[in-house]
Amino acid sequence: MIGKGSWHIPVTAFVLGGVLVRLSGTPFWLLLSIVIGWIFFIRQSWPYVAVLLCFCLFGYYYLSPLTPTSIKPGPTGLLSATISSDVKETPQTIQMEVTLQDSKEKAMVILFNNQMEPEDRPQTWHHGAVCSLEGNREEIDKATNPGQFNYQAFLANQEIYSQIEIEGTDGLSCKDRSLLSYLYEWRNNLMVHVENVVDAQAYPWMAALIFGESKHLKESTIEWFRAFNLSHILAISGLHVGLTIGGLYILIYRTGLGTIEQARLLVILMLPGYCFLAGAAPSVVRASLMAFLILIFRKIKIKIPITDLLSLVAISLLLLSPGYFTNVGFQFSFLVTMSLIYSLPIIERSPFVFVQSAYISLISQLSILPIQLSYFYEFNPLSLFANLFIVPYFSFIVIPLLLILFCVCLTTPELAYWFSKLIIYPHEKILHTLQTISTPFNIQWIVGELEPLYIVMYLFCFGFMMKEWVRERLFRGFTAGIIAVCVLLFFSVLPYISPGGKVTMLDIGQGDCFVVELPYRRGIIIVDAGGPPVFSKDKNKTVEQIITPYLKSRGIRSIDGIFVSHKDIDHSGSVQAMVETFRVSELFVSDYYEADEEGVEIVRVRPEDRIIIADHSFRVLYPKDDSGNPNDNSLVLWSEIGGLTWLFTGDISTENEEELMESYPGIQADVLKVAHHGSDTSSSEEWVEWLKPRINLISAGRDNRYGHPHGEVTQRLEKYGSLYVTKDHGAVQYTFSGSSGTFSTYLPYNASRE
Repeated sequence: MIGKGSWHIPVTAFVLGGVLVRLSGTPFWLLLSIVIGWIFFIRQSWPYVAVLLCFCLFGYYYLSPLTPTSIKPGPTGLLSATISSDVKETPQTIQMEVTLQDSKEKAMVILFNNQMEPEDRPQTWHHGAVCSLEGNREEIDKATNPGQFNYQAFLANQEIYSQIEIEGTDGLSCKDRSLLSYLYEWRNNLMVHVENVVDAQAYPWMAALIFGESKHLKESTIEWFRAFNLSHILAISGLHVGLTIGGLYILIYRTGLGTIEQARLLVILMLPGYCFLAGAAPSVVRASLMAFLILIFRKIKIKIPITDLLSLVAISLLLLSPGYFTNVGFQFSFLVTMSLIYSLPIIERSPFVFVQSAYISLISQLSILPIQLSYFYEFNPLSLFANLFIVPYFSFIVIPLLLILFCVCLTTPELAYWFSKLIIYPHEKILHTLQTISTPFNIQWIVGELEPLYIVMYLFCFGFMMKEWVRERLFRGFTAGIIAVCVLLFFSVLPYISPGGKVTMLDIGQGDCFVVELPYRRGIIIVDAGGPPVFSKDKNKTVEQIITPYLKSRGIRSIDGIFVSHKDIDHSGSVQAMVETFRVSELFVSDYYEADEEGVEIVRVRPEDRIIIADHSFRVLYPKDDSGNPNDNSLVLWSEIGGLTWLFTGDISTENEEELMESYPGIQADVLKVAHHGSDTSSSEEWVEWLKPRINLISAGRDNRYGHPHGEVTQRLEKYGSLYVTKDHGAVQYTFSGSSGTFSTYLPYNASRE
């Protein structure tokens, strides 16, 4: 019923079922209509239609999202568990996945490095070890803001629903180990050996392009590759596997060391080991498995269409590990590979290698574009040209040289250091030159988080474009391509034609950050931009993990003004990083703010000033005089947004509240940004009774050491209106149009109650 060369059709139906289960509303019904229409359009017989519908339904149920199970936080008592992953070390932690023997549930075990010296790590912690485990069980951190990476959902796709923090090595006592643990140990020892024998600048590239570990590269280098859509070079995939296989063939067959059959046999035997050595990421597994099967089928003289092979590999991996379905590397790898396979007639029409490379680059970029925008919110249109030059450089020079260097490390390690210096010095110079030249061309098109409806529409147009292009119906293909691009353009301009606006109190922990989006995208104003705690080593953590992802998910590329209430790090710690990341027009501060930010115009404001940003007014109420400490010098702002009056109070104290009541007896606020995270040093009974706010907003960190917000303050506020606290509700948004709007919380209301 399913003929040779057509296995991609039922596998596509299976995948579409997995997509449908993640949609709702209009996108669901639109895609369902497309799927049903597609099945009936290609029908060969009614039994064939039934088979495709069964594949689709099977995908709908088998690939449905795994939701975290409820756990009871607290001490675990003594548990019996088996280590089911490699033991991984980061600068801060040691982590491993375990399977609890009683419940068969998976959990992530974490030990913070400050509780143990490196040499004290037990030698019995290995994959497959049977352990006695005792620690503190906690929920895995979830996303509490729009646009934020959801670590909880990421681990849930691997069926890991909790983490157990152990104190010291006594919390995990193990014995025995699996055979697989020896392979992990071999890989780790090999990486240590390579690190010891090559130049320090060469090892990060060896780790990334040989072992699949890009964490050793400089963050600036990774960011440059990401900015120009070159990250696929750093993620081992078909390119690297193909070069490795080609290198082995040349080494064995072309040099006369063996016959082509012997070379093929050696590659077949080595591929599983190479896949493991390269980190066994989904893209590596896909490429290695395909190469392995192709060689096997050729050896036994069975011809199988490449599309069937790719389809069978895809469905096999998804059946073995449904979590792969939401893995971005898996999605990118299969989308690009399938698109290139179907576009082979287009690529082969041109006799020029450069033109063929341009086709490959264009088709690869277009095939993953909507998925990329859904995950990363931005795209560099000039990345097509970057790929044309950078991919050949790495394919034909860097990766082959590093493969040779790896062989030298294994055979003649005494020569590895000098050979690595010979390779890495010109490479670093070339890369530095490329980065310098490309700086003016780092033009990011920030579209925002692409909604499912637009993804479906784009992919439909893209598929039709490729179909017509292959059939050489160029006008129809070109028209479909233009429509696909117009879908993205229309989505990116939606905020500029929408009368709606939004105010968001981001959950940044123990700090403040409010984002005001005016209707028709007339202006973006931010009130405070707090950073991580003083003791945090990563000073840009808040802006990189919360503020920037949120702004980019909203399609925001520039900020018209940032008001900073005072100099405390929980209100100003992310300002400089935001100035470096976005185009910030002006920074508004009081006369008593010690400004050291660079790259932005600093505007001093005083009481009774009216700051006009894109025809929207903010009235400055405070501070009049220097109170002697940053909190009491907080900037206090009043504005009318979406039909409500808002009062932003920074960290003022009860004394400052008294001054404000004396100076502005007629002031009124529907929405109060509660001062000092709900501390009892602010929000006096007189202040709250005087304002009578209908909505009270508090930004406070979970389990913060200050106990914010204090109980007497929350009780006082709840007498007059609704109370939203970020530690309970996550981000809080007010979405409005004209003079009416509604408040909503990122975390479900009931789930947020303690």
